[in-house]
Amino acid sequence: MNTVERVHAVLTGDHEVRTSEGAVLRFFLARGPPAEPDTAWERATDAEFQHAYELSLCDPRGLDTQFLLPNPRRVQVTLDALAGTGSFFWSDGADVAGVLTTNGKAPEECGLDLAALQAGTTGDAGGAP
Repeated sequence: MNTVERVHAVLTGDHEVRTSEGAVLRFFLARGPPAEPDTAWERATDAEFQHAYELSLCDPRGLDTQFLLPNPRRVQVTLDALAGTGSFFWSDGADVAGVLTTNGKAPEECGLDLAALQAGTTGDAGGAP
């Protein structure tokens, strides 16, 4: 008989989650065109972040017509060196992006400028962050 304890991922509905390893996970979303000055990182709960992340996997145009199609414009980049081991940035390639930091800091504190990240992942400026 297998006696290994199963680990379950549980969404807490919190903006900040402490793990048993001591990491502090923080969740941020940006909604809107990245070039707009009003678009900024906003704190999100783990549940909001997960929901937006899952939607980003699907083509937004397909979702509008109730078809689940893979999103060819979606980008995901690890940010281990900037925001802690296991941290990452993702973008749906349109108007929603997210950052998970594992060092307890906000994206701006890690040097993650939203406009530069979006430009770097869409090919508008010098490569991925």
